[in-house]
Amino acid sequence: MPLLDDNKISSPFSKTNQHGQKYKTILSAASELFNVHGTRGTTLIQIASKLNLTKTSLYYYAKNKEELVYQCYLNTCIELQTMISQAKSTQGLAINKIEVLLRLNFDCWHGIINGTRGHLAGLTEISSLSAKHQREISELYTTFVRQVMEIIDEGQTDGSIQAVDPVKSASAMWGAIFWIPVWLYSVEQEHQESAYLQWESIIKYGLHAGPDKFQFSSIELPKQHPTLDGFDRSEQNRIKQEAFFRMGSIFFNQKGFKGTSLDELAQSLGVTKGAFYYHIKNKDDLLIKCFERTIDIERFVLQNALAKENCTGIQKLAYAAQQLYNIQSGEQGPLIRYTRMWSLDSEKRHKMEIETTKIRHMFGDIIQLGINDNSLKNADLLVAGAIIAGAIESIPDLGDAINPLSIMQDSADFFHIFFNGIAT
Repeated sequence: MPLLDDNKISSPFSKTNQHGQKYKTILSAASELFNVHGTRGTTLIQIASKLNLTKTSLYYYAKNKEELVYQCYLNTCIELQTMISQAKSTQGLAINKIEVLLRLNFDCWHGIINGTRGHLAGLTEISSLSAKHQREISELYTTFVRQVMEIIDEGQTDGSIQAVDPVKSASAMWGAIFWIPVWLYSVEQEHQESAYLQWESIIKYGLHAGPDKFQFSSIELPKQHPTLDGFDRSEQNRIKQEAFFRMGSIFFNQKGFKGTSLDELAQSLGVTKGAFYYHIKNKDDLLIKCFERTIDIERFVLQNALAKENCTGIQKLAYAAQQLYNIQSGEQGPLIRYTRMWSLDSEKRHKMEIETTKIRHMFGDIIQLGINDNSLKNADLLVAGAIIAGAIESIPDLGDAINPLSIMQDSADFFHIFFNGIAT
């Protein structure tokens, strides 16, 4: 496995051991195709063709696709660690180190999008790797979160960072960082720098327009389904399907499309294969339905937030964010991760992208209400909405840091930096 020595990654595929510029070119081309088509939809023949190589020549660098995906992900981790190390070595206050980390990550994706540097693979399908490689990449990601936590602790000592929860704030910040390529592609090149400045400002100082900190209030938790009438078969079928889609989301989130077994999923639910296939056609059908369920839940929450009376825009936004945190962390969760969209074929993925864009526009509608009533700063709707959406996507990464007995306080701690900022 990769070794960590003074927060530096050492591995057989580290830069000092790469086979020259051709190897870097292969990783860039493969990463680009994996990001666009997903690991499932990309073949070694496609990669070789893009590079004008024979498939045999490609085998010199990777014996199979899974190995190449692993190398691309490891290369991304090496680049991330380089940026973290540079940020940590920055002189000055801890908040200056956070600024450097944000700038380096943004500049990295800005360069990728505008063709001035090689591609990096988004860590979107770690679960498609072998168990050993999954563990290695996941452990590296954990070290990234830990190192940002150390910077936050340092900032609380030197007075440049607020008294925030280090675990949740570091995880939320990485969620915002990893969400950059999702929204930056939609920004015209000449506006990308101003978009970055807004993005950084929201993380540092928050969206709240008031002079004091925004106080999250208690919200009503999502209602669970009522006790069913034993003769209401249509309702029983709906509840069964809901269980299938929720368990499917768990499997897809944890194991990826390739690693998800419908037989294993049916067994975990305690149903026969016949009963399972009565509701689900195949794995593709289940993945689509998991996305449809997630979009329906998010639409429902956002519509309720928009309809809340006697609330400012920031209160509506906080309601939606905390409600979705509660869902992700509770009995109705998890929601399917949008990164699993890359496992769909291009036509189905396009349809899902249209629906998810509508969800982002609903976030924008709430933010616009806050701007109009002066409870939220005059922020770019795309950037502000993307920050919240990226944070919601990253909630499952909290793992054991989620306390089911203090969900509302947890959600307030998690979203604090986006509403109140991290800098003092």
